[in-house]
Amino acid sequence: MSSRAHEENTVTPFLRRIRISDYRSIASCDVRLGPLTVLAGPNAAGKSNFLDAIRFVRDALRTSPGQALEARGGLEEVLHRDSTGRRADTFCIRLEVRVPVVEDGKPTALDATYLWRVGANPNRGEPPAVVLREELSFDGLDGGFRFPPRSLSDHQVVWHDGTLLADSARGTTHTSAVYFRLLSMHFYELLTPVLRDIDSSPGQRRRLWTLGERGAHLARVLDVLAQRQPWAKETIDGYLAAMIENAVGLDGVEVPEADLAYLVGRFAGEGGTVAKVDRRSLSDGTLRLGGVLAALFQPLALQGQIPFVGIEEPEISLHPPVLGALYDALVAASRNTQVLVTTQSADLLDNAAADPAHLLVVRDDGNGTRIGPIDRAGRGLLADGVLSLPDLLRSGEMRPEPLPAEETDEGEGEDAR
Repeated sequence: MSSRAHEENTVTPFLRRIRISDYRSIASCDVRLGPLTVLAGPNAAGKSNFLDAIRFVRDALRTSPGQALEARGGLEEVLHRDSTGRRADTFCIRLEVRVPVVEDGKPTALDATYLWRVGANPNRGEPPAVVLREELSFDGLDGGFRFPPRSLSDHQVVWHDGTLLADSARGTTHTSAVYFRLLSMHFYELLTPVLRDIDSSPGQRRRLWTLGERGAHLARVLDVLAQRQPWAKETIDGYLAAMIENAVGLDGVEVPEADLAYLVGRFAGEGGTVAKVDRRSLSDGTLRLGGVLAALFQPLALQGQIPFVGIEEPEISLHPPVLGALYDALVAASRNTQVLVTTQSADLLDNAAADPAHLLVVRDDGNGTRIGPIDRAGRGLLADGVLSLPDLLRSGEMRPEPLPAEETDEGEGEDAR
């Protein structure tokens, strides 16, 4: 693997703090993210719901809140229900972000907070669900906006299926910086049929392809890396060789005259030979690992144009004994883009680079999803050497730190619902 994948971290995390209330299984959470965050917990604990809350913001800005809700089954399917079945009236998502900007010709970082509260249309008309509250503010700077404005009473508000951030993105440099970074987040739930398929999407030979969120364009991404950033392609092949038996590499082959691309695997044969393996004969584990690595090291992620990469359970279809090596890839990738993965695999944490500070623990105790750093008891077991990080997850003793008494922002309490 190339040493360039192990340079010192030069990327400031984009998403710094996330507060969510009443979204799917999450009644309330307040967490901070670093360059690499591993969301660990058992199946059905709510890991995917946390990631989906962030993705909802991206999807709603790309289309509209109504369309993003429709894709999730509607507002009622998204609102949290407590243990008695009582459904919340609204949900709220608050993102604290840091974006790079240029001030007076010098690069600097801008801290901002973007908040949504979504619920049913107060007028009970169309659209049925609206953004009841939307705010963008900048730390230490003027600008941003607040909806509804303080100067208007409720009956003067015109409710609509849209967002002020999308409408005002071209208004100021600061606003557009937040908007386009949120739009550029990528979320991956890879499907092997998509990864295996021939890519017949019309394209241009010199285009910097991005990996589709189900795995489309894998062949083109690998080909572009081989041509333009060979060190990154060598890094991907190095991880494949370390984790897949007899693997040498995974290549994308472009056919310009037909405007298509397909995958070819390279595997070590007898006597030092290398045999090419057709895409249809590649294992699910090889395809999924290739997709995960391409998501982490794709060209736009290396260039800082994808600020956040979220991946659902990257360990699926991989043999448990080799999963620890995947953690090295996550750490290396987090030096170029912010990375968040969900996992229920203790084997993924079987690596010296696995740091308890990277982990957010996800548990559902019957009253909804709780998310937080490893609690004091778990940290004590780790510090005393009683359990290792993988053992802590396997034993069921990995629990989140209890959420402290909630801080209520002005206008974010019951009177705003």
